[in-house]
Amino acid sequence: MDNKCSICGGNLTDFGSRDLKDGIVCRYCVKKASPWLSDEDYLKKDVKAFRRHLEYREKNQKKVDSFEPQKTIEGKYSIYLNRNNGEFVISKRKDYKKDNADVLYYKDIKDISIIEEKDQTGNYNLLMQFRLKNKELDNVCFRVNEFPGLEKESKEYKSALDKAYEYLNGFDEEDGLVFVEV
Repeated sequence: MDNKCSICGGNLTDFGSRDLKDGIVCRYCVKKASPWLSDEDYLKKDVKAFRRHLEYREKNQKKVDSFEPQKTIEGKYSIYLNRNNGEFVISKRKDYKKDNADVLYYKDIKDISIIEEKDQTGNYNLLMQFRLKNKELDNVCFRVNEFPGLEKESKEYKSALDKAYEYLNGFDEEDGLVFVEV
């Protein structure tokens, strides 16, 4: 196996590299990619598609630099909404511009779901999932609860569920969005 990144030609390290369909990406190129890409997303992309993704990310930086939210829903992840432009951003960091958070569009949302996930210990996590019609991202999914593994009857679970509904209610069904609840 070649010890060079298929994108930049740099040396691969033991940690942070990702496999592509026909190559491998170093951790430095991975850092430039959308944080919403899953391992499966990387495996679906070939080198050419990943280069297009990095071009998309460069263009996204210009979009995020000019993005101005009208409303912010803060939580473990914050959602920044600009209803007038039909855009939104989801970011774990408060500085979504420095983070180059993906600028997404209301029109690209297939559906939004609140997912209850039972873990191996019998406890729960609440996830928000945005399924998208976007060439570069088809799924954005994140855990709502701050710490993993909540007991279903706990106040932390109720608080996470309230936050999930707050995220959900930030979007308007009048925009033609489909909501799937727990």
